[in-house]
Amino acid sequence: MSRSFREGIEAQPENLRAGAALAGEALVELDLAPLRKGTIVFSGIGASWHALLPAVRALRAAGRRAYAVPAHELCAGTQLADACVLVSQSGASAEVLGALERLDGVPVYGVSARADGSLARRVGNWLPLGPLQDTDVSTLSYTATLQTLGLLCDAILGRDGAESWAALPELARSTLERHDPAAAELAARLAAVSAVDAIGAGAAAASARESALLAREALRLPAHGEETRQYLHGELECVDEGFGCIVFGGGRELELADTLASFGATVCLVGPQPAASAAVSSFELPQVAEPAAPILQILPVQLLVLHTAAALGLPVQALRRAQQDTKVSGDR
Repeated sequence: MSRSFREGIEAQPENLRAGAALAGEALVELDLAPLRKGTIVFSGIGASWHALLPAVRALRAAGRRAYAVPAHELCAGTQLADACVLVSQSGASAEVLGALERLDGVPVYGVSARADGSLARRVGNWLPLGPLQDTDVSTLSYTATLQTLGLLCDAILGRDGAESWAALPELARSTLERHDPAAAELAARLAAVSAVDAIGAGAAAASARESALLAREALRLPAHGEETRQYLHGELECVDEGFGCIVFGGGRELELADTLASFGATVCLVGPQPAASAAVSSFELPQVAEPAAPILQILPVQLLVLHTAAALGLPVQALRRAQQDTKVSGDR
């Protein structure tokens, strides 16, 4: 029997702690020289694709050439990369494994949950996620992917971030405990919306896109995730009563959250400081370095999805409309 959505949310501190140890051991054994020069291309699909963004941004901020390229766009004829990092939480994503077949001659590093999965077996360099079984709608694997990629960035750049990562499981635990009651309270209002927009800048754009995916998968609502500045250029035009908006950040996002609430939307702000307006529900988070911030950002959203699904009478379970060609047959 698969782990329940609630169990997956609550198990994340444990999974993060164990996952950091596993990834740290693997990083000691890997030859990272190909990742320490030239251009790195990251690729994935679904939630794994969203989780790439903070790592790519962290490497660019350190002066490295790093890019996220969709798996279906990677081809042997375009030698963009000196090394590739392929991410598939299941290790069975057909698009990622198809990209791997087209990367002859390029050093490839795989990030996935299972050592016996197709991705881990086919790459010479593999990094694990946390050891706990994920939920049908991803909780554990998403946050563990963010952490493993953050640890990989530190290793590539020669940074010692051990103390910061060691503090993360306890921060995750306290975040879940602190915000569960508020998420349950807001869920009653969120259950009445007909669509969800999620917005965030920088690494929080990953949180926005993952939030939209959670809303579609678990709440069966039309949902869209977008980067803040893109969203300001016309995408908020349709926001009105009946919309739910999840805003991540503490800069322009503070003003945006108030503006969206003034249009009649049900709005929550997830970030380092509370909203100025009482019309906006706030989930205040501790300050952490950017590669780790999306791990904490997604936790209140997972709680919101949990409680909203319960208010709607929806079980958070396997996809109703899963497509059979998205996973290789042996790993389903």
